[in-house]
Parts: sequence; C-alpha cells; structure tokens
Amino acid sequence: MKVRAALGLLAILACAGALWGCISATQVVRPQTPAPMKDYHDVYLIPPKEDPRNIVPRVVHEFEALGFNVTVADPNKPLEGQQGTGFVILASGYVLTCAHVLGGEKLAAVWVSGKRFDADVLSSDEAKDLAILKLRSKDHADFAPVSFRGDAKYNLGAEVFTIGFPLSNLLGSSARFTNGTISAASGLKDDPKQIQISAQIQPGNSGGPLFDKDGLVLGVVEQTLNPLRILAETGDALPQNVNFAIKGETVLEYVRTAQPDIAGSLSLNKAAKLEEVQASVVKIRSGIAGDESDSHPRLVARLDYHSHWDMWFRFNLFLIRLYDFDTHDAVFAAGQGRDNMISTEDVVIRDTFAKIRENLRSR
Repeated sequence: MKVRAALGLLAILACAGALWGCISATQVVRPQTPAPMKDYHDVYLIPPKEDPRNIVPRVVHEFEALGFNVTVADPNKPLEGQQGTGFVILASGYVLTCAHVLGGEKLAAVWVSGKRFDADVLSSDEAKDLAILKLRSKDHADFAPVSFRGDAKYNLGAEVFTIGFPLSNLLGSSARFTNGTISAASGLKDDPKQIQISAQIQPGNSGGPLFDKDGLVLGVVEQTLNPLRILAETGDALPQNVNFAIKGETVLEYVRTAQPDIAGSLSLNKAAKLEEVQASVVKIRSGIAGDESDSHPRLVARLDYHSHWDMWFRFNLFLIRLYDFDTHDAVFAAGQGRDNMISTEDVVIRDTFAKIRENLRSR
C-alpha cells in the first residue's frame, strides 16, 4: 500500500473530525487524485492486530449487507503471498512447484495461459522443497501436462532450459525463457538431490521446470546463491549463474510418496516442443491473490479503531481506508477521526457504512 497516501488520509480525517465533530460523527476523505471508481464486489478486510471490542465481525456484516464478498486477511502476513512458478503434471489440474513458493499457505492462485484458477495445496514437504496443488476448476481445456525423462542423465555441459515468471511485478505476466548448461551433477554442498545449472534464474522462477532439448523435464528450479551474501563473506567475489534445481528422480519419488494415486498417471519420455512445454508452465501466488483482470476489480479495506468507556462505549478513532487491490491506489477513507461526546460505537459504524455505500455505489 502507499504509506504516504494512507497517512495523509488519516491526518485529513482527523482534522475533519476536529472541525466538524459536533455536526456529524463521520467524514469521508478522498485523496487529491482518487483512484477511478470501479464496480467492486470483493473486499479483503485487513483487521487491526487486536480487537478487544470484537468490532471486526460487525464490520464484516456491514460490508456483506452492502453486497460484498468479504475475506478477512491475517494482519500479520502480507496481503499478497509469494510469487513463483509451477507446471501442470496431470491434465486433471494437478500442479507441482517448490514448497517455499507457498510459504505454508493452504491455498494459492494459479494462472494457466493467463487465466486465473484457485488451487488447494494437497501436500507440501519443506525438507524436499516440493509441493503439489490441485486446481478447483473442472474446466481443463487449457491444462497440458509436462512429460518427465524417466532415465535422466546429468552430463556436465549438457544444455538445459527453463521457463518461468521471474520478477513478474517488474517484468510483467509473460513467461520468460532462459537456457544454460549443467555445471555439476550435485548441488549446494554436494547435495546429491540437486544439480547445478548455469541457466539464469531470478526471484519468481522457483518451482518451474528444468527441461532438456527434447522438452522432457529433468528437474525443478529451486534456488540461486545470494550474490550479496557471498560478496560480504568473501570480500570481493560476486557469483554469476550459480543456480540449482531438484533432480527429476527426487521429484518423481516425492510424487509417488505424497500422492500415490496419481503417480502412475504421470507422463514419461514423451518428447515435446518448446511451445508445448510453455503451455504447461503456470504462475503461482500463495494465499490470497488478485484476479489480475480489470473485469473483476477487488477492494482492500484496512480497519483501525480505538474505543473507550465514558457512560457508554465510543470511538476515539474509527477509520476504514479503502484501496484498489491491483493498483494499490487509495480510493477514500471513511470514519471518525477524533472523540465525539455525543457519539457511540453503533452510530459511528452505521454512519461510516452509510458514507461507504454512498461513495462506492454512486456513479
């Protein structure tokens, strides 16, 4: 979120409350350049870290009464999860990626050929750094599974390729292709479950397929050396293209153990063209993720409040800041910016949502 805009809205709202506190319990403040109004139907509510008056359920109820679908986010976690890459292993919607991409989440958003799907995490093994997801959709028209090389050889100098979604917030949502060679048949600290490759990878590549000239998967892209850490430890060495992938046999063994009912259906030794492999590669974002489509705009609502007792419970502060999910632009803030002697919690909540209804639904 844009911190400066948020603080500005809070300060302006506080001033508005000071000037008009005896006239109205609530005010609405728009930024100098407000975000374009959209037909929002989904709200991600970021609650305060503490809710001693149990206000959050009341706020959820008010949003639902306005016709919104409400998801309450964890205030201790980023609203958007980590982004990585994965690939389809079965046409029925099974996807494989690295466990660290999911960050312990039990659900994820998956983009297949640019189309977004919700997915459940069926299994995740942090030690092996592998995970399997199942897309909820039954529309499998775009799901093209990869094929693994069943007798993978990791010959030094052999050419390898990757397709993934590195730095997607910066580079965009299109898949990126890189190529390189096998540098070593073992990985970090001679880990026998990895191979070292020279193909360039960036944040967001993790979980993508490493494949050979026949389009067969040899492994899963996992990690790269942190160049700044190595520079700090050595004083003058900056590693280049020192990257690692999980070996194909380790991946296949994981699937057999974690999901034995699907292991026998995996494709083996079926050569594929680059375009076919690309169709199998998906972008993944753990946890809550936006639609990445203007046709389904989403709203973020951040709730802050402070309440006290003086004859009745009332708010020193009650503030709902509204943002566009995709652009992070401030839409407006509504609430009470200071104590109001003639106000109550019920009045402020009611009046605030009357203002939200008026401003969001007006065209």
